[in-house]
Amino acid sequence: MKKYAIRLFFIFTLILLGGCTIDQKNEEQQIVNKATEETIQYFKEKENLEVTITNHRFPSNDIETIFITGHIKDDTNKKFTTSIDYEDDYNIGSISTTNFSLKH
Repeated sequence: MKKYAIRLFFIFTLILLGGCTIDQKNEEQQIVNKATEETIQYFKEKENLEVTITNHRFPSNDIETIFITGHIKDDTNKKFTTSIDYEDDYNIGSISTTNFSLKH
């Protein structure tokens, strides 16, 4: 009977931990989607540029920032990286560019 109880305990623990991981991945995907949307909108409205998003990265430290990378549509040589503070209403903190300059 004890073996059965121990097995059930481990099964429930694994299910609980798995559920937490799924919630975290869903939250991260929502952050990525919103940050991507904000980046595309910024370049369209402020810089009059169409962009293609190629990657995202959460820094290893806990600064509540996501980095979105991409390039100008149809010109992969003109690259950019934006840092977006997702705890501050998805405010764009900085933009670095390669092979082009920003108007604003």
